[in-house]
Amino acid sequence: MSGDLETGDRAPGFDLPAVYGYKAGASSPSAEEKVMVKLKDFQDKKWVVLCFYAKDSSPEDTRLMVSFNEWNRKFKTREVELLGCSWNGVNSHQQFIEVYQMGFTLLADEYKKITELYGVIKEEDDLGQMVKVIERSTFVIDKTGMVRKVWRNIEDLREHPRDVWDFIQRWALLYWLMSIKKSPNYMV
Repeated sequence: MSGDLETGDRAPGFDLPAVYGYKAGASSPSAEEKVMVKLKDFQDKKWVVLCFYAKDSSPEDTRLMVSFNEWNRKFKTREVELLGCSWNGVNSHQQFIEVYQMGFTLLADEYKKITELYGVIKEEDDLGQMVKVIERSTFVIDKTGMVRKVWRNIEDLREHPRDVWDFIQRWALLYWLMSIKKSPNYMV
């Protein structure tokens, strides 16, 4: 595992195969469309919430992703793009999105390059054998590509998206206050 990313670090770029989530009245694009998503796509446009999870359809990860899905509309009101990322391929992601009606994009890091760059690979004992797994982690990345918040080893899977939302709300207020202060009509 490479060095852990921290608040204030530049987020490593990525260019990964992906499956878009559902949009109202539309169906998920097929995995054959070869959709690629880059972190650069959001630069100067949107903040990104990048949530790493271990496996499509596992009980814990389903709970986390469904909870994020419930908050996704709120994130969009703040110009925040929600992305999930695991080692599963696009076919698995497509099925996961369709079964749970996910409204956000899932990234396929099948070669484990991005999970390594973000430092979210850990080793666990599985029946006496050490295996590598993804540590459930979330990164909030601002429009300039800087990491603004990191959560690791997420335990409260249902409430975690609320914690992320609360953080986004605080930053939105801070940005708003800074923009007022820069305004030519600002009076002390």
